[in-house]
Amino acid sequence: MKKVILFAFAILMVIAGVQAQNKPRANKIKQSAESDMPTTMSAANTNNVIILEKPQVGMDVPLHEAFDNRRTVRNFSPERLDPPLISSLLWSAYGINRREADLRVVPSAMNVQEFDIYLFNEEGAYLYDAHKNTLTLVAEGDLRQKISPQPHFAKAPVSIVIVANYDRMTKFKKEADRDFYAAVDCGYVSQNIYLFCASANLGTVACGGINREEIAQILKIKNGSALLAHPVGFVK
Repeated sequence: MKKVILFAFAILMVIAGVQAQNKPRANKIKQSAESDMPTTMSAANTNNVIILEKPQVGMDVPLHEAFDNRRTVRNFSPERLDPPLISSLLWSAYGINRREADLRVVPSAMNVQEFDIYLFNEEGAYLYDAHKNTLTLVAEGDLRQKISPQPHFAKAPVSIVIVANYDRMTKFKKEADRDFYAAVDCGYVSQNIYLFCASANLGTVACGGINREEIAQILKIKNGSALLAHPVGFVK
């Protein structure tokens, strides 16, 4: 009888151990499933505003790997980027990493934070709001090919357009200084886009040959200029 009781006790201990091991794994799977829940990129959201997910994609890649993988790509697959990927891309380009001080992932001369970041896709052109982590529809329709005559803009599923808003640059009294620092700051944003794409198995290219006047009309830019554009997508 004593042997039977000990045997039953041993079986109970084994079952308890298996359950303990499986519990964290089940929680991990549940969290992963919740984080992968799709968010529509349609402008059908309230007031044409899309609420983005928390940035999370590509953030666990070592920096040296991102440097090693960084390259220019001009041949894109038309495959769409999912919402978590787009959210992480935008945050890496111009997101806020220190909310208590309202500071961003890139440096800014005199901390003027002069840029407006726009996302173009097949549905329209959207303004990125890093504070609210949202996209607001600015112009409806597929306008990607309007950005530049270069063919890869029409093929890439999304493009980012970096616009310097001169209303935020009044600290610079000389126009030459304003333009110089806007160009320098733009380089930081561009490199962040490159490094994120390298970490997330995406391709991109920084393009200065863009239709600035047409972009200004589409985005209703009053006092500013589109400096660079980045088509982004999976490599074909």
